Amino acid sequence: MVERSRAGGGGTDRRGPRGRAPERGRDKLAQALLAGALGVFIAAGISACNTNPHAADVPPPSTAEQPAGNGGSPSPDDTSATGQHHTGKKSGIQLPNTIQVLYSTTPAFQDLTHHVVLWNASQAYKAQYAAAYQPASAATADLKRYWSGDGYTQAHAWAQLWIDTKKQPVGQAVLSSVSVESLTPEHATVGFCEDLAGVVRGDVATHTPGKPLQEHGTLGNRIEYSMVPTGSKGQWQVNSETTTKASPLCPAPTEKKRKR
Repeated sequence: MVERSRAGGGGTDRRGPRGRAPERGRDKLAQALLAGALGVFIAAGISACNTNPHAADVPPPSTAEQPAGNGGSPSPDDTSATGQHHTGKKSGIQLPNTIQVLYSTTPAFQDLTHHVVLWNASQAYKAQYAAAYQPASAATADLKRYWSGDGYTQAHAWAQLWIDTKKQPVGQAVLSSVSVESLTPEHATVGFCEDLAGVVRGDVATHTPGKPLQEHGTLGNRIEYSMVPTGSKGQWQVNSETTTKASPLCPAPTEKKRKR
């Protein structure tokens, strides 16, 4: 098993009311990081429309327990669940507006059980990014909801590293070749490719984007989730994660197009 190492803004608005400086600073950070990241992408010729097709997300299954709006009740240090980065309510976890999880194609599922497992895997992946945006602790309600055991330890460590180094993932993570590789009533394995060429390290202090987490045009990572049911209807958790870095199974998007 290989632990992932995908990882390597809060400013103040002097013109705003002093009592709202932290909140206004976070909003300003989100805008600055997003603008800076997009500037980097454009300068490098990496248009999101060209390299990251915006396929539909995994839709929530009808039997899954649906948390209201943001994927669960916020823990005391879970500011991502307050909705300050978002407008309106949608199913599942809503990420800060500076990071997106996209799909090259919408994952297909064979039946309702496959659908439920894929939905939970998608939420588990997003929960890590939401946790990485916390001000102090990555131990969010959503991370605890979708991860357990060794898997939780891995996911928490990944998100906490972002927080401790005062960085934030900014941009677009693109998932492809998503599949349920095995499924029994007691266990499931979900595999997918992860392309992080569109994600950069945003500096919280300077509001500037850093280097991409993956060089453009290189092989992506192959992620495998080991998942178990919690006993609650429609709820599964990732109890272990394995990553194969630069996997031959995960060619860059441009390489995929070239082979067709």
